[in-house]
Amino acid sequence: MMKRRILLCLACLAGSFSLDAQDILSLNAYFDSYTAYFTDDLPLNEFQQFTTVSPRDNQIGINAMQLGARLDHEFVRGAITLHYGDIAKATWSEEFQAIQEGWAGIRVLDGLWLDAGFFVTHVGTESFLPKNNLLSSTAVATYIGPFYQAGARLSWEGSERFTAALHVINGYNQFLDRNKAKSFGISFTYSFDNDLALTYTNMHGRESEENAVRDQYLSYHNLYGSWTYGRWQLIAGGDYAWQTNSSLDDPEEAARMFNFLTTVRYGFTDKLSATGRFEVYNDPDGFLSGTFTEAGGNAGLEMTGYTAGVEYRPAAISFLRAETRYIRTRDGLDIFTDDETSGNERWEFMVTIGIYLDKYSLIRSAEPNP
Repeated sequence: MMKRRILLCLACLAGSFSLDAQDILSLNAYFDSYTAYFTDDLPLNEFQQFTTVSPRDNQIGINAMQLGARLDHEFVRGAITLHYGDIAKATWSEEFQAIQEGWAGIRVLDGLWLDAGFFVTHVGTESFLPKNNLLSSTAVATYIGPFYQAGARLSWEGSERFTAALHVINGYNQFLDRNKAKSFGISFTYSFDNDLALTYTNMHGRESEENAVRDQYLSYHNLYGSWTYGRWQLIAGGDYAWQTNSSLDDPEEAARMFNFLTTVRYGFTDKLSATGRFEVYNDPDGFLSGTFTEAGGNAGLEMTGYTAGVEYRPAAISFLRAETRYIRTRDGLDIFTDDETSGNERWEFMVTIGIYLDKYSLIRSAEPNP
């Protein structure tokens, strides 16, 4: 009798979500493990520079272990995702390290939604999660760029080809704001067809501390496209940013940054593929990358990188990848150490294995009765 009552309660709970055919409660889960080797000699267990994925040298570790849920109702929606692992430790907020995202939203009009809370960033060519990229390792631009944000977004999702959003956030890569100002951004995605899409995002706002001697205003722009042609996949994108009162030579002048990356994949079969990436990052004043000591004083990061990898997918929800990457900073910027010798280049090797569920339905409403 008790079992029947419990089953009846669960059926009633499911029915409370089943107001129409679109209601759904879904689960997402992800686990990613790795082993890696770097030629940059650092103390045991110290995270390597310029990488968010597989960051520990000569280790077997966990990149990501996460679990989340999402509710999509006709008039309300929301999501929460919790995560743990080296990606979270290397990139996430110390105050909210376990929270990848947590937000709630309401439908304003048909196709127009207002959401508020903690989000993953809307800016960038690559995702911070290996499962969402063609390679497990991320470009230096992704490492230095924003990962998360807190605020509100007004998004238009009423078209199959075009989506757009307006973001009001606390600041660049911030859950907790560093000043009393807010930053603003937009994002647009247009799909020309099923094989070609173009995305533009930006972010603008005062990013200096509240009592800074000079106010520093950041303007950040990102543009990327993705194209699929037969067995080929191509993703190419870049960022351009400037910030006032940030030049190393003259603190009253603006500093500028640009980067570019292109990633190409060829699928030999549905399960086996090879991928290559070329990247350039240039932030001579270090207003985003930070500064490094060289013979002439302090300097920002200027580098190029090359990555090659192979992937095997035994199932659609899993992958096994092996990658090698070479990065080189400009001459004179010797920020790596190999066998006690300083230099401007680093090799890295990694193997990652991952399995994930992006949207596993827990409660799905039945089709409404005619």
